[in-house]
Amino acid sequence: MQQQSKYRSIILMGQTGSGKGTQAELLAKELGYHIFSTGDKTREYAVQDTPLGRHVASVHTTGWIPEWLASYVMTKALLEEYYDVGLVFESVARKLLEAQKLHEIHEALQRPYIVLYLACDNTTVLERQLNRGRNGYDTPENVEKRMAAFETETKESLAFFADNDKLITIDADQSIDEVFANIRNITTA
Repeated sequence: MQQQSKYRSIILMGQTGSGKGTQAELLAKELGYHIFSTGDKTREYAVQDTPLGRHVASVHTTGWIPEWLASYVMTKALLEEYYDVGLVFESVARKLLEAQKLHEIHEALQRPYIVLYLACDNTTVLERQLNRGRNGYDTPENVEKRMAAFETETKESLAFFADNDKLITIDADQSIDEVFANIRNITTA
């Protein structure tokens, strides 16, 4: 039996390797929601032999895409593709402008949302990423770049969501099951 949530959008944020993808899958299954990942969407573009596809492929290997593209795919998802269904967002609003747009769209649509920050120690993040080694993106250099970008950019987004009373921090250094139990308690309360 699927659980109910008062939130139509649940945004999972955290460093690369904090478990966002795993938790998004578990939560979407629990709630009967769809998953939206900026990374997955941009990977779809990256394999297309178009000017946009080639551009995305050239910048995507760093794991950090331009703000305009992230905002576009997120906006399209909310306004067109998944307008009337529950969504679990994974890897969105990494930059302050993206966070502001995400908030603005939710406010305009009167769509309740929450941001769950999966806080994870840098040592754990690095270890998880290097063990994963996905598609050549998770080289030590790229992981370090994404960790640095998280510190300089994504923390601004987290502060924005906190200022708007949308942010809850969850200890992601715990086991997958413990993290999910915390998420379930928050989203189905």
